[in-house]
Amino acid sequence: MFSTGLARRKVRSVKQVAGGPWDRAGVDRETWNAVRMMAMAIRETARLPIDPSEKDEALPADHERLGEYADQLVSAVENGDPETIAMLLRRQAHSAS
Repeated sequence: MFSTGLARRKVRSVKQVAGGPWDRAGVDRETWNAVRMMAMAIRETARLPIDPSEKDEALPADHERLGEYADQLVSAVENGDPETIAMLLRRQAHSAS
């Protein structure tokens, strides 16, 4: 049996945590998923190897830096950064017009 002398612990009311990065970004989950896929496509495109036979002006260091920026872009979207998501949505709207 439990002793009656034990103090009861009070559970503080906890505000419900937001559902995910889409909530932090202020968009619905479907929109966030579309933006995330866009960011991932940009990252994968940035990782494509440079064809050394072409007279490409980009240096390998530039290509690496672009890959780092693309990784940061995906990370920002996955963390629900509202500015990054808004920027990608604007870019999507411009390319659709």
